[in-house]
Amino acid sequence: MIAQNSNQKVECMNPMSTFLESHGVALSDACKKALTNYTIKRFDKGQHFLTEHQKARYLGFIIKGKIIHYYNIDGKHVTRWVSLPSTFVTAFVSFVNESPSLENLQCIEATELLLFERNYFMETLRSFQEIESLWVRELENNMIGYEQRVHQLITTNAETRYLNFKATYPQFEAEVPHKYIASMLGIEPRHLSRIRKKLQS
Repeated sequence: MIAQNSNQKVECMNPMSTFLESHGVALSDACKKALTNYTIKRFDKGQHFLTEHQKARYLGFIIKGKIIHYYNIDGKHVTRWVSLPSTFVTAFVSFVNESPSLENLQCIEATELLLFERNYFMETLRSFQEIESLWVRELENNMIGYEQRVHQLITTNAETRYLNFKATYPQFEAEVPHKYIASMLGIEPRHLSRIRKKLQS
């Protein structure tokens, strides 16, 4: 892991500010300056950003790479989600409540993260309305997505779950290995392969 000192960064090249403004978030100059207080860390494929029982002390923003969120159940990894580039990543329950994480976050390829320390981020959240609004939106989207996936898992069959997932998250089909998609859908990879083959025929 390589950390880059925050005072080496140039504000006008701040990837966080660039990302937020490209998504219609208007940032004050003071807010842009506050968003320069980050570190950059690089992780190798297979390295963990966070493991269960640790507390999530950082909010990450993925510059490049992918991170799976998984539970370790009787020695088997069950994937809850996969975080893609240009998205925020942390164990949200642990981050918000300062409690031990229930999940593991592992890089499935070489990954570069922009990191905000938790206490600093929460202080920034309280200081800038635009960041608070963004945070609320992120939490809402996470909750909506989670509830929809749980509902699908309980009420639909595997093929319907796959079709709905593909329609809702089209980028996953091309960017995420199918074994992780299968795990999120609650099926074995070979079952997903049969479903995909059937739908393509």
